[in-house]
Amino acid sequence: MKPLKSHIKNDVTKLINFCIDNIFRELHNKYNTSSGDITPSQQCQLDDSLEMIIDIATNQIFYNIDFTKVKLEEFDRKELLELAYTFDWNGSWEDDEEGQEPITKEELIQSITNMINDI
Repeated sequence: MKPLKSHIKNDVTKLINFCIDNIFRELHNKYNTSSGDITPSQQCQLDDSLEMIIDIATNQIFYNIDFTKVKLEEFDRKELLELAYTFDWNGSWEDDEEGQEPITKEELIQSITNMINDI
């Protein structure tokens, strides 16, 4: 599995939504409620809270990954760029910058490896 923050966030979102649905279902069954209606205000609060929990869980998982054990060669260029952005790399790889050629996959791997070693 490639530890990209977008993949982690997707997994976290699915798991948290599944768990929240089960919590509501379990409690509605336990208390024999007549419906599962939720007010717009409650839905807004729930959405905001879930987004906060998703962000916290995603970041907590991502920042505890031992990237020295990750095989960057298995990533494609797009995934490497995402990883570089996630590490807040300020390098330049766009080909529209004054005729500059885009960064190669090998250069991306080297730059990410350097960032990992600096952490």
